[in-house]
Amino acid sequence: MQLRLVEAAHILPVAAPGSADHVCNGLALSPTYHRAFDRGLIYLDNRFRMRVNGEREGELRQLNLAGGIHGFKSALGRIHLPANRDQRPDRHFIKKANKFRRIAVA
Repeated sequence: MQLRLVEAAHILPVAAPGSADHVCNGLALSPTYHRAFDRGLIYLDNRFRMRVNGEREGELRQLNLAGGIHGFKSALGRIHLPANRDQRPDRHFIKKANKFRRIAVA
């Protein structure tokens, strides 16, 4: 954080119906993962794990653009949650964001 390499990312984009500009609709992500999140390559599940969207990964593989995906995926997993529960991501926003981005969550 001191290097200013972390960005505030909205879980459900502010322009989406039902969104809010509130801490419980946000995540701290590196610029690379922020962009991947906004584009639907990665998503947050309801157990607070960051995962790869298999459909988007498949599209990249078909286009021969998946070089480095293994290393990219290795950094994913359960996110760090604030001690204060009021500052944690709200599952309501997670569910709406995945639907908004058309991510099929098993």
